[in-house]
Amino acid sequence: MANSPDSSPLAAALEKLRHRPESLIDVAEHALAARVPAWQGYTAWAPDRVREQAKSLVSQARSGTACGPWYGLPVAVKDNIGLAVWPLHAGCAEPLPAAWQGDATVTARCRRDGALFTGITRSVPFAFTSVGVTPDGQGPRNPWDTDRVCGGSSSGAAVSIAEGSAWLALGSDTAGSIRVPAAMTGGVGLKLTAGRWPMKGVVPLSHTLDSLGVMTASVADLEAALSACGDPMVPKAPRPLDRLRLGVLNSAPRVNAEAGIDETFARVLRELETTGARCVDIDFPEARDADALFRSGGLVAAELEAFLALKLPSRRRQLGPLLAESVAQGGDLSAADYRQRLADFQHLGQRAALRFRAAGIDALVLPTTPLTPPRRDEVATPSTYAAADAQILRHTAFINYLRWCALSLPIGADNVGMPVGLQLAVPGFAEPQLLAVAAAVERCLGTPGERLGLPPRPR
Repeated sequence: MANSPDSSPLAAALEKLRHRPESLIDVAEHALAARVPAWQGYTAWAPDRVREQAKSLVSQARSGTACGPWYGLPVAVKDNIGLAVWPLHAGCAEPLPAAWQGDATVTARCRRDGALFTGITRSVPFAFTSVGVTPDGQGPRNPWDTDRVCGGSSSGAAVSIAEGSAWLALGSDTAGSIRVPAAMTGGVGLKLTAGRWPMKGVVPLSHTLDSLGVMTASVADLEAALSACGDPMVPKAPRPLDRLRLGVLNSAPRVNAEAGIDETFARVLRELETTGARCVDIDFPEARDADALFRSGGLVAAELEAFLALKLPSRRRQLGPLLAESVAQGGDLSAADYRQRLADFQHLGQRAALRFRAAGIDALVLPTTPLTPPRRDEVATPSTYAAADAQILRHTAFINYLRWCALSLPIGADNVGMPVGLQLAVPGFAEPQLLAVAAAVERCLGTPGERLGLPPRPR
């Protein structure tokens, strides 16, 4: 059985740090030693900077300054979220202009709470694709099989959690960029409702769809971190599994998954049912409509094109031919078509929330992604890369277009030994309900470590 938030490894470590602030030096060294360079999770890694920050935090504690609720918590930050002193590239070869080189609102809060920043994690340029590597194959390696991708675009964030160099990783999610890499690497990934946390200081991909997200090693660790800083998203009471009604999406946009993912998902539903949960098939027309909007070109390319044209016109060339062509297509969208898509987007969210309540379910569930992590050589051409990018997001992008929040947690391995994620989704700003359901599921299934074990580390 999974740990409760109060007894999770992260909660225990934070408690130790509160009582023995000087132990932060050991925490920093442990985080630095946990990094696996071969997995290529970080784009900026500076051990001396981490050690200096740890010493500064300890010095503040010794001087009588109150330790923040995240005192000593190792936090990795995705390369589209501003973090003072650390260079922000947004996945590009060159650093962004000085205006972007400072704390975002979310990292400023982490700093005030006492977080220990371990570095900047890799992402593709402007977080534009979900494969986890650039079209020319540059990017992190999947810890479970280094010949495979991690999924993205928060790929480096997922690696930082898998290796243990961070206990919490900050990322962003526009169509699945937190949930997909969490699922493909065996971690827990929470996509917040757009607007739940401020986006100031985060390089935008789509100002309409972007949301922040968090990765941890377990749901219990996620709840422990949020509880420590008094975040209102934490549920007030645990949810018994035998009171849960889960809506299983068995129609479009759900598609047949490969490598035994559907079979793993079905086994887990049976496992949940044996402990009292009710799993009911559900048809969700709004999900189909949201998927159709996403696949028609949606809003992302048009909004990224507008942002680059206004703020960073010189960076278009760093996208590479394949991504540049996709972004340019967004610029071809007429103003009338763009306004119509925005209107469709708003109506979808309203209808979907009503449908959810009418169905009487606690969460919509489906596999996080229908693809096992592709081998790097399987996405080495423009056509295979684009096809994988679209297919990876089939089960996640529609959630963003409904303006919901969602979480992925590991439920086992597929036929080739790669992690499989279970996605739980609820209407926007219902994060307490989402976390309560996720915690109940984890208590039944066990933590990711109990369910999957640990990825093999290079010798």
